[in-house]
Amino acid sequence: MRVRLLAFLSLAAAFVVAPLACGSTEGTADDAGATPQGTVAPPGPSTSASVPAKDAASAPDAVANDASADGSIDAPTDGPKVPPIVAPANTWTYVPIPGMVCGNGSQTGIAVNPASDPAAPVLFLLMGGGACWNDVTCLGGAASNLDTEIDEAAIRADIARFPILFDRALADNAFKTHSYVFVPYCTGDLHAGNAQKTYRLLTKSQTIEHRGARNLDALLPHVAATFPRAPKVVIGGGSAGGFGTMLGYHQFRAYFPAQRLDILNDSGTPIEPSGSIWGDMQSAWNMRLPASCVGCTQDPRAILPYLATQMGPQARFGLLTYTEDRTIRSFTGVLLPQQFSAAVSELKTRLGPRQKMFVVGGDDHVIIKQNPLPSAQGVSAVTWLQRFASDDPAWDTVGP
Repeated sequence: MRVRLLAFLSLAAAFVVAPLACGSTEGTADDAGATPQGTVAPPGPSTSASVPAKDAASAPDAVANDASADGSIDAPTDGPKVPPIVAPANTWTYVPIPGMVCGNGSQTGIAVNPASDPAAPVLFLLMGGGACWNDVTCLGGAASNLDTEIDEAAIRADIARFPILFDRALADNAFKTHSYVFVPYCTGDLHAGNAQKTYRLLTKSQTIEHRGARNLDALLPHVAATFPRAPKVVIGGGSAGGFGTMLGYHQFRAYFPAQRLDILNDSGTPIEPSGSIWGDMQSAWNMRLPASCVGCTQDPRAILPYLATQMGPQARFGLLTYTEDRTIRSFTGVLLPQQFSAAVSELKTRLGPRQKMFVVGGDDHVIIKQNPLPSAQGVSAVTWLQRFASDDPAWDTVGP
């Protein structure tokens, strides 16, 4: 009986999570240009200044307790000033961030690549890599890197997968003059959690630090201090990171109060999951959605009208997706291709005036990692990204 139960649970886990490994650290990236480890600049002779009150294991829940009336997280106003990151221009530097942790509790950091111009816009990329929220998904492999350390080598390998964003020598790169910030993902919570959970399945158990939201709260003040002259910040992400661009917007706004904030979301398609999945995620991760996001606790699609009212008169929201994305279908429980395609079409009816979609037919996942990049209705993804980044009025929703 036990063998049959184990076989059933293993099959269920494989069915739910097999396509979810959209983020990876496999391979090498010697061409990524990373330099030796960077530092956080001290305001004086001491190097101890860091994010105030952000102990990942034991500090009070920053995301839960620092929310203002509109659900945003207030930037720190007490304690030592958060120092900027010291890193050379036009090359990648790995920077450990105090209080930033992976699912197994190990410390991690970010990579930065400043542009030559200190007043250049900043492009973030929040990495993807699945998600987990219950015993089967968390112990069945639905989320990447939960029990591994994400170090400089792993981050360099992921950076190399996105030349369309990070290769400054690439003529088609719409962001080649931007400063870059790469944020790894190893918490299984769409960059939106703030909880410690223990999962059990038969004889196996694992305690996971779902600290994606707290990680953002740890790294953002350092990045904001590093690029104070940036007029615009593009919050980019793929898959789980795409969801993070939306769910973490209020955190970015807290640390970049005066900058224009754009969102570039690739394959974090906010359709309504089946059954209780959305509520289960919120419960497992202690997710903190903006209080002013009406309906967001019931339906992730409500994030679109919320962002339309929050992002400012010039800011842009771009969503790239496949019509039948097999990964997000499994992730949301919307399993039939035609059902997912209908949900994608329905999203178009919810878009605000500065929210556009790039929709490609098929069941693949994450458009910006494809080589070559696909087209939709005669418009290449390269052209669409260039129009997005340059404020071209021709930028619009395209695709089936």
